Amino acid sequence: MNSKHQAGLGLLVAAAVATAFVAPAPAHAQNLLQERGNIVSANWGSMEVELKDPRGRVKTWKVRRDAEVIFNDKKSDFPNPKLSDLRAPMYVHFSFEADSQEITRFEVAEVGFEPSRGGPGTSQEATVTNLDANIGHVEVSMNGATKTFEVSPKDQLKKFKIGDKVTILIEKQGPKEVVTKIERR
Repeated sequence: MNSKHQAGLGLLVAAAVATAFVAPAPAHAQNLLQERGNIVSANWGSMEVELKDPRGRVKTWKVRRDAEVIFNDKKSDFPNPKLSDLRAPMYVHFSFEADSQEITRFEVAEVGFEPSRGGPGTSQEATVTNLDANIGHVEVSMNGATKTFEVSPKDQLKKFKIGDKVTILIEKQGPKEVVTKIERR
């Protein structure tokens, strides 16, 4: 065997050895499927999101707690994207595991509202646990947690009392969340 053949054989052996040590892709990465649709509602307490597909069908999806969120539209309004930033009527592309049907990644293609003006808000069912109509604050229990919100306009609170089951509309106004609508369920 001449030196050219030995060198060529050595390269083939090296390539075969290198290929044998390449780590396979994680199993879950091989089972990812993609879909798209508009967010109808989100409940991060139960890690679920309702999405309407392009045909108008609405489906509730489970979401992994560590799901990745990327904004391709209005990136500067969402510098540290997280699940709680996702809300109706955003149009998203999402990846999910084929076996579990659990969403692992969202890419926001179109926000659908102007975030600097607070957006369309998020509707939540809650129970009033405390309120002060004079200063316009309400404390509510929702998804197993208690949270206090400013209510604007505050006059809405005059017709409510502790224990009332309500639906609240939460809108982002600058850095804070404000209840802009409250009604009995």
